[in-house]
Amino acid sequence: MARYGYLIMMVSLPIVWQILVWTSGLEPFILPGPGLVIKHLIEDWQTFLYHTGITMLGALIGYSFANLFAIAIAILFVYIPSVQSILMPWFIVIKNIPYVVIAPILILTLGSTPLPKIIIVFIVTFFPLVANIAAGLRSADDVLLDRMEVLNASRWQVFWKVRWPAAIPYYMAAHEIAFTGAIIAAVVAEFFFSREGLGYLIVTAMETYRADTLYGVTLVAGILGVGNYLLVVWLRKRVMRWQTT
Repeated sequence: MARYGYLIMMVSLPIVWQILVWTSGLEPFILPGPGLVIKHLIEDWQTFLYHTGITMLGALIGYSFANLFAIAIAILFVYIPSVQSILMPWFIVIKNIPYVVIAPILILTLGSTPLPKIIIVFIVTFFPLVANIAAGLRSADDVLLDRMEVLNASRWQVFWKVRWPAAIPYYMAAHEIAFTGAIIAAVVAEFFFSREGLGYLIVTAMETYRADTLYGVTLVAGILGVGNYLLVVWLRKRVMRWQTT
């Protein structure tokens, strides 16, 4: 049933969009119709494809590092609780610093390189991942843990056969939020310093009053977000086949 919901959204979006164009009375340079935007996307597809690739590359690199560190830190949290007591205050402080403040600091220290964008993506996606993974590892069945202890199982065996399987549903649920957030973080980071990417296209479109480019980037970013979410949902169903929902 969910697939029909997305199909309905895809069909109704251009209709609602066009109705807004007709009823608002705004000029095309302020609110272009869906036909004009799609025409611009087709005519300038190479530009949009290139900048989309730059944004996706930065998002994927930052997200990959966030996953690696989140898994490692979550394991430390579970097996060495004192680590969580030491690191959590730092995590909370960093998480609550506005990204508009972090971005200029990163640019000053690292220069106009891809690193600031990768770090911002890392910061945005790391926290939901580590929180969910740690919660999943702690949710392991106590009965199974006791049986593994009776059988003199090693810590690695307990982790791999009991704790990690328990954490998989939490881990996959985190992806539904964090993976989409990686794209948003990359686009926002590109606002500040990048000369490439979808964020850069948005800035140049605003400076040159190119509404067709602005709405085109918005459409592409929306498609990427929905596509990433559906990809995670598809992977979750494949990984967790034992679940009925």
